[in-house]
Amino acid sequence: MHAPSLFAITLSGCCGGAAPQWQPLEEDGLEGSTTSVALTDAVTARGQPTLSVQTDGDVLAEVVDGQLTLTPQPGWVGTSELTLVAEDRCGKRSTTKLAVHSGSGPTDASSTCVVDLSFDDGRDLLGVAVAGSFNDWSTEQDPMELQDGVWRRQLQLPPGAYPYKLVAFDDFGQPLWTCDPSADTIHCDDGYIEPAQTDFQHTCALGAPSCNSLLVVQPCDRPQLSVSELHIDRATGSVQIEVTATGTPVDTASATLDDVPLQAFDGKGFTVDVQGLTAGRHTFRFRAADAGGRAAKEVYIPVWIDDWEWQDGVMYFAFVDRMLPGDDEVPPGEGASALTGDYLGGDLRGLLRLLPYLDDLGVDILWLSNMQDNAEGDWAGQCGQTFAGYHAYWPDDSTAVEERFGTAAELQQLVDAAHRRGMRVVMDWVANHVHQDHPYVQERSGWFHPFADCNEVIDGQLGFDRIPQRCWFAPYLPDIDHSQPDALVAVVRDAMAWARTYELDGLRVDAAKHMSHAVVWNLTQVAEQQIEHPAAGGDETFWTIGETFDGRERIASYLGDDMLMGQFDFPLYNRVRDVFVRDAGELNDLLVDLDTSKATFGSSTMSPFLGNHDVVRFVTEAAQGDLGACDGEGIRVAEVPEGSEPTDRLKLAWTFLFTIPGTPLVYYGDELGLPGHADPDNRQPLWWHVPDLQGVDSVDAMASRVDDRAASVVRHVAALARARKAHPALRRGVRTEWWREPNLLAYARSDGDDHAIVVLNRGEGSRQLVNGLAFAGLPQGTYEDVLTGAVVESVGDELTVDVGPRGSVVLVWRG
Repeated sequence: MHAPSLFAITLSGCCGGAAPQWQPLEEDGLEGSTTSVALTDAVTARGQPTLSVQTDGDVLAEVVDGQLTLTPQPGWVGTSELTLVAEDRCGKRSTTKLAVHSGSGPTDASSTCVVDLSFDDGRDLLGVAVAGSFNDWSTEQDPMELQDGVWRRQLQLPPGAYPYKLVAFDDFGQPLWTCDPSADTIHCDDGYIEPAQTDFQHTCALGAPSCNSLLVVQPCDRPQLSVSELHIDRATGSVQIEVTATGTPVDTASATLDDVPLQAFDGKGFTVDVQGLTAGRHTFRFRAADAGGRAAKEVYIPVWIDDWEWQDGVMYFAFVDRMLPGDDEVPPGEGASALTGDYLGGDLRGLLRLLPYLDDLGVDILWLSNMQDNAEGDWAGQCGQTFAGYHAYWPDDSTAVEERFGTAAELQQLVDAAHRRGMRVVMDWVANHVHQDHPYVQERSGWFHPFADCNEVIDGQLGFDRIPQRCWFAPYLPDIDHSQPDALVAVVRDAMAWARTYELDGLRVDAAKHMSHAVVWNLTQVAEQQIEHPAAGGDETFWTIGETFDGRERIASYLGDDMLMGQFDFPLYNRVRDVFVRDAGELNDLLVDLDTSKATFGSSTMSPFLGNHDVVRFVTEAAQGDLGACDGEGIRVAEVPEGSEPTDRLKLAWTFLFTIPGTPLVYYGDELGLPGHADPDNRQPLWWHVPDLQGVDSVDAMASRVDDRAASVVRHVAALARARKAHPALRRGVRTEWWREPNLLAYARSDGDDHAIVVLNRGEGSRQLVNGLAFAGLPQGTYEDVLTGAVVESVGDELTVDVGPRGSVVLVWRG
């Protein structure tokens, strides 16, 4: 192993002039397996600052008495980026990055790289040129040459991000600008198609509207690794991988499967042929570096050995701060005045203890809060109150795990434990904005839009809808301008770093409509390159699901093969609330809306839901209506509703949600019918309502600790989730209307030999339905209600079904 050597990039303080200031660190050649670097003169601050270091795990690092000690992990080669943190006595912090190399020298980022571009439109053109930021958008400086029927141009560019377009000249010499159809990533000018945002086009037809193509030039003064072959046979648990090494000669190389070393490098690349992998998730990693310590970008290949698709899953939003504290003693919050607007103590260790319960509930997609470090202190918010960043939507460091949630090791432990249970893990991804204390704000002020208030009403329209891509959610949340190429690349790079480091299976994209389409486009393309590898034969899906709180047209504009794979179905959510909470319209309106969504969103895997962290809780609205967040004196606080009707309505809605296509979402606590007015009261801690929550490891254990009302809901949700998993007809089968009245609806679902009948009764009285089977494609025989275990037998072609007031029945065919 080569001794590590260091170089640093100086970053300004993340809290303004009052924060500690890092000085440039001299490049230092280090020797030995463990080395020390003096930091006492590298930072200036009021008094003696507290110094700490955050690492990605490749290098062990600690700061003691101003000395940074570095120890490479056994077998590590390449480059690892550390974050050094200085905090003064006033709590002001600043950070700087430090790159640690396993060889003798840093990267020469100033060298240029050869970039080959080609274009074949299939028509006769007078000429084609390349115009971009690298030549001041000149249509003359970089003409392409026609070679064997293909237009070609070779560029010499230093590493960086460059928007560009191709300019074709027709028979009359007129320029026709177009994006490059062979480019993977794109760049949209600021405000492109705003405010409508429903007419996004990027077809690369000559002269058609489109965003720019984006050329991201990676350092070329090092080895390059690429996946050339990837074959996965899940039936036998076999995986074959070929990774090719090009660029500078490889001096050191390593390959691992689930962190266990593999002997796979032959001097030219890696060859892996693994047989008999056990069911579950497995991770291959390939690393290489040249004699100078310049490292190739690691090749990362996740593989699931199972028969599972995202549309078959049940997703649970584990709002980390409100799930369960890992310790009995909870640290104090940030001093926020709002009752539920501060950190209350939920963390990763607490969530880890609840995994057996979630598994038993039927959850197989775990949606985590954003794990990035969030701003400290309390900040002005609604109702005249102050709030902290407990919700994890105020990132002030894109590299570190929020310390109130836990450590990097604890996050990895949680992800690994979820994977062992067959759960996919999805993390909230915040890329629309950062907190004003983020280093990006201090060092890259040009990355942000000028202040414009999302809450300001002009011409009857909120900024949220009038200028969604440019407005600020709050004065302390600068809005990222994704038309800045470096900012666009940085947010996607950060997302991939979290996904690859912590082995995430997908991302929930926060505030999708507030970002350029280029963000989700590039996220999808880069995930293909760095995680999925479809060009080499890979077929794993890194799921991206967006939050676009809007109508169907705008939601659909962010969906497609090159963009998000799914979104939360907000129009269907509105219909669910109308029908089950407000008694508006007929039950069949649900199916009309569902079919409209299908026609609009096509094959995208949508997520139906009945509540989330931004809306009033279902049972509270059913009992009292939506009264808003403020009560005149502060934050409104909801109590558990009296009577059974709100709970009956909730269970009825759950039955509908779990018996339609899509990936249903359970927002934490809704499986119990937790109360809550609008944000932040809809985020009451789970342990406020569940005594001895630490001991809950199953649905039965949860039901035994709550009142009868909540117990009936959690058993209802668990029964539906288990039935959905066991019966594909409930999640993807053909639907046929079986009975229809304004307050009574029944539909049949069939998928091959799997059959079901779903009955929803919104009425106040019990009903008995007698109907045929054959017309709906249903077989005769025995049907069992998955909610109660009751069995009914058909008499010839006729089936009799009883359903109680505000009740539901889910019958599955037993033969």
